[in-house]
Amino acid sequence: MANLMTSYIKQEILAELRKGNTELLKGLPPVVSISMGLALQQEAGEVEEASPINHEAVNEAISNRLRDTGIKAQIIKQMERTESK
Repeated sequence: MANLMTSYIKQEILAELRKGNTELLKGLPPVVSISMGLALQQEAGEVEEASPINHEAVNEAISNRLRDTGIKAQIIKQMERTESK
């Protein structure tokens, strides 16, 4: 009976998510939210469009930003101090 109830609740959540109602995810544990997202992804099938994000460009931009702020040098110094201990 509990399994039937869980299945019913899952179907109701998925139905609401298909309508675009993401508010109901706010009260759920992260694991449940992720499983709902995975269930929707499986329903949709494989995504055929390539990601518009150029990961190399993003990595380079972040690296440049870190270099500009001096944080990168601070992180390296901290790592060196930690390793020397």
